[in-house]
Amino acid sequence: MRIQGAGSPVWCNSCNYSVYFPIWAINALFLVDFMKKTILIGTGNIAAAHGEALALTPGVTIAGVLDQNQGRAESFARKHNIPQIYPSLESVCASQAIDCAHVLTPPPFHHSVAIPLLQAGISLLSEKPLADNPDHAMAMVAAARKSKTPLRTNQNFIFHPAHLRLKKEIAANRIGPLRRGQARYVMPLRQLAARQFGHWMFASPLNLLLEQAIHPLSQLDDLFGPLTLAYVKASVPQEVANAIALVTQWDIGFSSPSGPVHIQMALGESFHDWSLDVLGDDGCLKADYLANRVSCARPGAYLDVMEDLRSAMAQGFDMMGQSLVETGRYFAAQARVIKRADPFFRSIRASVEDFYQALGANERAGSGHDLDGARGARLVALCQDIADATPSVKRPKPPRSWQPGKEVDCVVLGGTGFIGQALVRRLVSAEKNVRVIARNVDNLSEDFVHPLVEVAQGSASDTAFLKQAFDKVPVVINLAHGGGGETYEQIKQAMMDAAMNVAEAVKATGVQKLLHVSSIAALYLGDEEKIITHETRADEKADERADYARAKAACERALMAAWGSEKLPVSLFRPGVVVGAGTSPFHSGVGLYNRERYCLGWNGGKNPLPFILVDDVADALLNAAFRVPMGKLNGECFNLVGDVRLTASAYTALLANETGRPLKFRGQNIWLQQAGEVSKWLVKKIGGRDAPFPSMRDLRSRGMVSPFDTAFEKKVLKWTPVADYERFVDKAIRVHVK
Repeated sequence: MRIQGAGSPVWCNSCNYSVYFPIWAINALFLVDFMKKTILIGTGNIAAAHGEALALTPGVTIAGVLDQNQGRAESFARKHNIPQIYPSLESVCASQAIDCAHVLTPPPFHHSVAIPLLQAGISLLSEKPLADNPDHAMAMVAAARKSKTPLRTNQNFIFHPAHLRLKKEIAANRIGPLRRGQARYVMPLRQLAARQFGHWMFASPLNLLLEQAIHPLSQLDDLFGPLTLAYVKASVPQEVANAIALVTQWDIGFSSPSGPVHIQMALGESFHDWSLDVLGDDGCLKADYLANRVSCARPGAYLDVMEDLRSAMAQGFDMMGQSLVETGRYFAAQARVIKRADPFFRSIRASVEDFYQALGANERAGSGHDLDGARGARLVALCQDIADATPSVKRPKPPRSWQPGKEVDCVVLGGTGFIGQALVRRLVSAEKNVRVIARNVDNLSEDFVHPLVEVAQGSASDTAFLKQAFDKVPVVINLAHGGGGETYEQIKQAMMDAAMNVAEAVKATGVQKLLHVSSIAALYLGDEEKIITHETRADEKADERADYARAKAACERALMAAWGSEKLPVSLFRPGVVVGAGTSPFHSGVGLYNRERYCLGWNGGKNPLPFILVDDVADALLNAAFRVPMGKLNGECFNLVGDVRLTASAYTALLANETGRPLKFRGQNIWLQQAGEVSKWLVKKIGGRDAPFPSMRDLRSRGMVSPFDTAFEKKVLKWTPVADYERFVDKAIRVHVK
């Protein structure tokens, strides 16, 4: 609340007369008095969007942050200028400095975090879903109502710009009374494509629905009122990995106060469609949430043939206008002429602002605003009803826990990844006892429940844990990349710290062999006259490369320095473009696959690429670990590249032919690519963002025109990668045919 004017007299009770205060001082007093002080509980990916939204919300300040990962909390607080990091949930509840909280933890923790906060009278905005099951959701609602503390779920997609336009058209009576709704939610699933089956959503059909289906369901609930389940037709469970099956398709019908509603859902699809058709007595509205457009079809006053022409032209111009506005917003936001303007962020910002406006209108739950969590609980219960009508899926057995002090043949870090799973299978087939270290050990495939395999949950950042896990182990194979980051320094630190922690633990425990798996990205591959061999070292001009390649090169140099000065028993292995079962065939090493349909090559696509089958990588590592003496490995670098080296255009053509999909390869001129990168850089610089000038060296290296000679690798490792063309195509491409 601000008071207008140059100044105002204020009555002083202690002095019993009026005092003249300057207006800026009065405004400051009111702002301090009415400013909502908010804490963010959890600093995962979604927290950044909440932080940005809160920074643009009047009357709110982020006063604190809490995360069980102290380092992540500190990093987030520094980036967003948050003054305090709270040590525990109890300290938040006991604090008198916090008015509101955003619960941004994973869904299984919403309930246990929210209840104490509500009991302490702290207003709550919880990320969706409200809870991980209906009982927990209702307990949160009960706690909010008992303490009369506001509670809302951040169903931000009911604030999507296209959804708001849709509601505006309905409110303007453009199509008359609503009669029915038809929704489609056909979307990708990044975690499924990456085979991250340890993600919470893959633990049960309910979890998957709560993570994904709740988005379109919230929009239908918002438009048509509370939904009552009428029928569910779900697909049969499909095996997506060894002993891991998922239901990913649903056809669902509901009844509602405004008529029947139907939704088709399909997850993990290559072509995306998130849309909603709303039919009324006098027309139809369609919202396209991905394109952020709304169109309207209504009967007209003219002959049908003329009306069809008029309607088509009007809709075309209208949709073009909406698209032009969105394009303008995008470039204006990139240049920082306006604030961030993508539809997702706008939905988050509008949802957050609406929550605080509702708090300002009435602090009491049940005031007429959605402030008692009822909508969120209703949607959780609806997901439970759908899950109950979905075929049950067989869950994988839990892996065998590790036993500290037990002797095993080798330890594999990052063993649950793409290459790691193939390696574990190969080690087991060779009858080796394997200890796998992974950050997440949930929903692992049957490869990890073998009697020869034990799984230890841990991180390469924990040196004490690594020393315990490496005790009495002769061989360590490090496939863990160490994590990511937003800047080069963050990426380098994560990658380097992980690698050097492993190296320290290896030296401390007397491990005989450390096989560190790097990448050919560490090399410069842009010179077609330079043959790459085992003697080729990391790019000497890596500072001119992209962050990932630059960090990989720095990591290799650090390990080689430790080999030279500290006698670290390390050898480096650089897989090429790794293909095969267990990963997407749309490899970024081939080109930039734009929604899979078009592959935009890093060059003309005519040079052979360094492909390698994942099983051949596993064979090379197995041989190095157990069939080659350390004297032949120590300090060496091995480039793992196969003998079938397709061009980017030929690979894409083969993939199209075998899958029956109309995939196309488009070669790109490197100078035009550089011009595009420079244009992006200019927009960022105009917007005041710090960005390095685009590197032509990195673009040249992405094309991978340098030939590889792997005679040394084959001889030393006693290694024979697949050379038969048909066998390679079987394992690299045909394995992906559905």
